[in-house]
Amino acid sequence: VSSDLTAVHFPTPSIGWAVGNDGVVLHTADGGTTWEKQLDGFGVGKILQESYITNPLNALPNDGSAEAFASSIQTLIKDEAAIPFLDVLFENEKTGYIVGAFNLIFRTDDGGKSWQPLLDRTDNPDGMHLYSITSTGKDIYISGEQGLLLKLDSQTKRFRSISTPYVGTYFGVIGRNDTVIAFGMRGNIYRSPDSGVSWQKIDNKDGAGILGGEVTPGGTFLLVTQSGKVLVSKDDGASFLEQPNGGIPLHAVVSTDD
Repeated sequence: VSSDLTAVHFPTPSIGWAVGNDGVVLHTADGGTTWEKQLDGFGVGKILQESYITNPLNALPNDGSAEAFASSIQTLIKDEAAIPFLDVLFENEKTGYIVGAFNLIFRTDDGGKSWQPLLDRTDNPDGMHLYSITSTGKDIYISGEQGLLLKLDSQTKRFRSISTPYVGTYFGVIGRNDTVIAFGMRGNIYRSPDSGVSWQKIDNKDGAGILGGEVTPGGTFLLVTQSGKVLVSKDDGASFLEQPNGGIPLHAVVSTDD
């Protein structure tokens, strides 16, 4: 493909997925040496058409927003060639999620051979963009526009909205066990010690957007910013120390070991 690719995730050293613009989903089984296309915008459009319009397999909302929801699905189908995916997460070699703009979210349980749309299973009635999907080891979180933060309810299999003090965009979430860090525009960092029940703003003097984060196997929390800073926490995200990195904008960070 020639589409921009936005995210990559490897649940094992050899098996991985990459996603990007134009509804592209790529898969590798040999550590990235070769890749095959599993999905693109046209395929996404067909899945949405079949699942929500032609032969509805998924339930439309029953809270009075069904008409608006159906209209948004029709818009996505119309613009199927330009559908952007923004992040990908696989729990193992078979089960994974992809998320993107306009509340796009799909799940697979067969390693990407087939995909089920979950647009009806998010507390996102306004169709906000979904920027990231992350596992803390205990829970799965999605971050998005206008303070949108979602958490997977393992009982109902629905992504429930979490209330936070911030109304701006969250670009991502990191965490381990019960500790969750949500980060985003203008250097905002919020910490929850109890899996999203309560939140505290963490001091950060740099107002640049925070675009990426990671937790190392040893428990160090890392955030990277548009101003080229690396923010490091050794206390489960209760405080961050700033490490300059030459001023080049940083968009992501990945831990290879501790």
